[in-house]
Amino acid sequence: VPAEKLQRYEEFVDKRLKPDLVHAIAERDKVFEQQKTFSDLRKNIENLEKNSVTSLRTLVNLGSEVYMQADVPDTQRIFVDIGLGFHVEFTWSEALNFISQREERLARYTLFLL
Repeated sequence: VPAEKLQRYEEFVDKRLKPDLVHAIAERDKVFEQQKTFSDLRKNIENLEKNSVTSLRTLVNLGSEVYMQADVPDTQRIFVDIGLGFHVEFTWSEALNFISQREERLARYTLFLL
């Protein structure tokens, strides 16, 4: 009888817990990637503000690692991906406020995942 119980526990671990763990790790990795993206965006905006950059020339990824040179005549307003394919035009301060809120929400979600 103990061997049967042990086998049932092993099946439960293999069929339920391990797949759940794989899913949780994938979710956690997505959240960490989003946190890094928002952190990088915040740093870039802060650098633009600190250096009083009003225009710039940059490379834009068109997809499949194909890049195109782009001129940004006015950096005072930026578009931020807010999710579900929607982008919102923000001033730097509005974007920083939005980023802070998202970072807080992602941090709480990360605690939920752990």
